[in-house]
Amino acid sequence: MHAYLPSGIRHLSTLTLLLLLGISPTVIADEATDRAALETATQTWIKAFNARDADALVALTTDDVVLLDPNVPPVSGRQAARAAWQHAMTRASSQVTIATKELVVAGDVAWRIGALTQHARNGDLPSHGQSLEIWKRVNGQWKLHRQMSSNILARSKLPPRPLPSEPVLDKLEDRRN
Repeated sequence: MHAYLPSGIRHLSTLTLLLLLGISPTVIADEATDRAALETATQTWIKAFNARDADALVALTTDDVVLLDPNVPPVSGRQAARAAWQHAMTRASSQVTIATKELVVAGDVAWRIGALTQHARNGDLPSHGQSLEIWKRVNGQWKLHRQMSSNILARSKLPPRPLPSEPVLDKLEDRRN
């Protein structure tokens, strides 16, 4: 029956159905735009961290940014974040990459879960971590508002964990011998 309707009426009926379902075509486009902007901001953050550029990192944050890492006290505010990142970057001997695992946009706030990998320059095994970030739209730009990460600001005090695919029992037997 739908194929027999003129194209203008088909488009109108499709638009009416979307609106009845509560799905606005502009909302879909805006979400895609926001997701792309957030991914760009994330990659800009990673490039700045790997370039050891604390000023570029701070430019991507809200004034009241908070950083949480299990090995240091909470860091609040742009100047404290600059100092913490500067300290972390001076001791870092690796490049960081991050892969987005989840990204949710809710108006002017978004949260993102990422998988971090620190690739050692000296040939050591890479270390893996996670991050949970809250981004906030400020004057039309996405800014990092909260960041909880593992081992970005300070190295873990725990021995490195094996990857899930590594046989743990074999490693334990090797240590006993």
